[in-house]
Amino acid sequence: MSPEFWWYVTRASALIAWVLLVISVTWGILLSTRVLKPNDNPSWLLDLHRWLSGLAVTFTALHMFSLYIDSYAPFSAADLFIPFHSTYVQVTSLGKWPIVLGVLCAYLLIAVQSTSLLMKILPRRFWKAIHYLSYAVVLMVSFHAGWSGTDVRAWMYRVVAILLIMLTTAALIVRILFPKSARTLSATVEKRRPNQLSEVKRSMYVRTVTHPATGIKSLTFADALVSELPTWVPGSHITLHLPDGMKRQYSLCGDPADRSGYEIAVLLSQQSRGGSKFVHEELHEGSTVEVSGPHNHFELEPSSEYVFVAGGIGITPIKSMIESLPARRNWRLLYAGRSRESMAFADALEQAFPERVIIHADDEKGAPPNLDDFLGGTSSPVYVCGPEPLLNALMERVPVGKLHYERFSAVARDTEEGIAEYEVTMSHSGKTFSVQQQDSLLEAITKNGGGLISSCGEGVCGTCEVRVLEGKPLHRDSVTSDEDKDEIGVMYPCVSRSSSAKLVLDI
Repeated sequence: MSPEFWWYVTRASALIAWVLLVISVTWGILLSTRVLKPNDNPSWLLDLHRWLSGLAVTFTALHMFSLYIDSYAPFSAADLFIPFHSTYVQVTSLGKWPIVLGVLCAYLLIAVQSTSLLMKILPRRFWKAIHYLSYAVVLMVSFHAGWSGTDVRAWMYRVVAILLIMLTTAALIVRILFPKSARTLSATVEKRRPNQLSEVKRSMYVRTVTHPATGIKSLTFADALVSELPTWVPGSHITLHLPDGMKRQYSLCGDPADRSGYEIAVLLSQQSRGGSKFVHEELHEGSTVEVSGPHNHFELEPSSEYVFVAGGIGITPIKSMIESLPARRNWRLLYAGRSRESMAFADALEQAFPERVIIHADDEKGAPPNLDDFLGGTSSPVYVCGPEPLLNALMERVPVGKLHYERFSAVARDTEEGIAEYEVTMSHSGKTFSVQQQDSLLEAITKNGGGLISSCGEGVCGTCEVRVLEGKPLHRDSVTSDEDKDEIGVMYPCVSRSSSAKLVLDI
């Protein structure tokens, strides 16, 4: 073996560890800010982030081991693990500090990586505080490499170093400009599209029709003018613009990678207000209808493990979620319904994932599912879509920060009407107008040129969301908890109104 072998290993492992660390931090920023939505996928971003972090630690360990073995600049074990112990000096004016930074970086890397492996059992705030040290590690490694390396004067090394520093700087700027809400909401709010004056609609035709279960009709819509439709991620829905001004939202249940069409499954509701009845009776292969979206208020957030619960037709968004996850991702699904014949995709899911999917048909089991047994004290995020009784049962069992849900219909709210008259100011135009107690705030905004998008009109879909700059709303919607809305400062004026004399809205 060449006497210079370990010297080359030392130099190469150091540079590779630095590159991996920078890319890992950059990927972590993409993961936390989700600036690439909807073209990214939280699952593979999380996997790659962890893989890169593990490799960075591995090459750091190799770098330290080769320093110990190499005789060019002798380092003892104490030199590698005890700050200020080594006498090696590359830049006289800086003394031992470059090596000290390297030793500290090794400890910080170990702390970040070990707490990440234990994040399920650690307090969330503690884990985040330690994880933020990765930014300091990148900065310290840059100085350590520049002040202690033997290749500093080589032009190739300088090019790589400059590129790494530029990438780190760009990543930090993205992190500052696109901060993520500190709290995960039951319905993701910070990336919605509020205050748009119009909603893009496209004419689409029904390409295929199937019947995956009794009373359920599955339709795939395509656009004759384009071969690739806008991208979407699991949990998204489209809006069908039906006759007489009806707008109905239906979750996409197909493959997000297939951009040739949008697939939905619609249950014929006995209490239909016209939407599901029209879909079942009037839409056939070749029929045309105006479609807008996709939009997403029920997004799958990054996690190493998931728990899914679906009730009846609530399987539609859940199906796309579980089918988008990597094979090695840990998840389990409880799919409940009145009878197997009425449960769309039940047999297909059970056959595809026999060890992960539990099908609970009431007529087979003779009783509702035991949620306590299924949840088993899990600390994983729980995603649920289904009827209100199922959602209420999970709300009693799952902490607010862990429960993510989508509702079928509005819940009964209190009858408080708010004050008799209040003043509304639209901050963009500066226009101010009064709204009476019996008037719709959304209609008043539209009448005065606000032009908010609206859809369900019942405070369920979240389409008309607007940010509140001043004043206190009286929430009457069912999108998410009132505490969550007040924390981030939004309201849904299709059903909500004001409990203060003045509202200033970000319109």
